[in-house]
Amino acid sequence: MTGPGGRSDEPRTWFVDPLTGQPLEPETEAERTRPIPVVLDTVPARRRLRLRPTLGIIGLIIVLAVGTTATYQAKTAPPPPARDIALPDPVAPTRIEPVIAGWQPVQSDDHPLVFDVPPDWKLEKPDVAIGYETPEGDLVTLQGVARYHRDFCPGSDLSSRAMAGFTTIDEGEVGGTTQAAEETTLRWAEAAYGSDGEGQPPKTEVGQAGPVTMLDGGATATAVTTTVVPAPNGPCPAPSVAITAIALPLRALPGSGRYHVLLVLADQGIPDAVARDIVLKMGETIRRE
Repeated sequence: MTGPGGRSDEPRTWFVDPLTGQPLEPETEAERTRPIPVVLDTVPARRRLRLRPTLGIIGLIIVLAVGTTATYQAKTAPPPPARDIALPDPVAPTRIEPVIAGWQPVQSDDHPLVFDVPPDWKLEKPDVAIGYETPEGDLVTLQGVARYHRDFCPGSDLSSRAMAGFTTIDEGEVGGTTQAAEETTLRWAEAAYGSDGEGQPPKTEVGQAGPVTMLDGGATATAVTTTVVPAPNGPCPAPSVAITAIALPLRALPGSGRYHVLLVLADQGIPDAVARDIVLKMGETIRRE
C-alpha cells in the first residue's frame, strides 16, 4: 500500500546503533545497487608462476614452501615453552690421537682402521675415495687417503709425489698375506701407471716380502714393494715409483672375507722422495679405530 506522497505504508526497517540507541541512516538506492569492485590482475598471464630454468625443482619447492607458510601460519599451534623442551646433552666427537708424536691420524669411512702419516702430508676427508680403472675394466680404489706434495703437477687432477690409503682384496683370490700384497701392487701398477689405450703393462720388479709388526694387538702384517717404471706418456712422470702393499692377516678383521691392505705409492728418483723406512713406520701405526 502507498501512502501520501507516494510513500509506502508498510513498516520500515530501522537499524539502531547498539551503543548510542540512535537509528542508523539507511543505504541509498545507489549504495545498494553499487557494483562490487573488481581487482584486476595487472601481471600479464605469460609471467604468472614462471620460474627461471636455473631454479629448477629447488625454485619450485621454495615457491610452494612460501605459499604454504603464508596460508597456514594462522593455524599453526604456538611452540611449547622453553622449559618443556628436553634437549639431549651434546656428545663431543671422539678425537683420535696419533701414536707417533707430530704425525697425523688418517681415518676412513669404509675401513675400521687408522694409520698415521708425517705432518707434511695432506689428508683427504674420510669419505673420499681415489681410484683407477684397470685395462680389464676393474676399479681399484683407496679410502682413508693422505697425499704428499699434492697437486704438484698442473697436468693431472690427482697428482702427488706419494699417496697412501686402504684397499682390499678378496680372500678367495689369493693364498695368504704375501700373495695379497704382491697382487695388490701389480694391480695398481697396471691401473695407475700403464700406457693409456695401448694395453701395455708398465715395467715392474717385485721385491721380497717382509714382516711388519702392527700396533693393534701386535699382529704381524706382510709388506711387499714393487718398483714400477711409469709409462712415458703420463704428465709429470717420475723415473720410478715404489708401490708398497702392507697386507693385514685375516684375523685382524675376522669374518670380513677380505684382506685389508695399506697401500703407499711413492715417486722415486726425485728430491724429497718418501723413503721405505717411512712407509714401514706408517704400517706399524695401523690399529683399529
